[in-house]
Order: sequence, then structure tokens, then C-alpha cells
Amino acid sequence: MVDCHSVMKRLWEYLDGELPLEEAQGLREHLAVCARCYPQYQFQLAFLAALARAHAGPAASPRPEFARRLRAALAMVESSPSF
Repeated sequence: MVDCHSVMKRLWEYLDGELPLEEAQGLREHLAVCARCYPQYQFQLAFLAALARAHAGPAASPRPEFARRLRAALAMVESSPSF
């Protein structure tokens, strides 16, 4: 099984669908059972969804509410313990 450090190191690649099938399967299995990594996975997945919603609108700068949420999310990540 893949360890937490390896999952965190490759999580963005996993979310972007850039990992080989076997590696992606290992991360998926780890995330299914790891209470430490799964919340970070959920956060990064929500972050990508928020970016997609922000880019679905007009090409203008991000709405103030999105910018506020993004700053709050980044502050939360910066203050959480690292892997």
C-alpha cells in the first residue's frame, strides 16, 4: 500500500489524471481507508471544482466572494500540519 507522504506528494497528479493506472489505483485504495489523507483529497477536489466554476463565468477577474474563499482556504492549508 502507498504511504501518506507518497499520496500527498502525488495528489495533484492523481486529481489531474496524470498518473499511470497502477499508481492511480494505489492512491485510490489509500484514500479509501486513510482518515489523514482523505480530508486533504476532499479539499483539493473542492478547490479544483471552485476553480472550474470561476472559469466557467465571464473572463473578468474572480468574483470577490470566490477570492475571499480562496484566501481563506489557502490560509487553512498553510496553517495545517505538513506531511
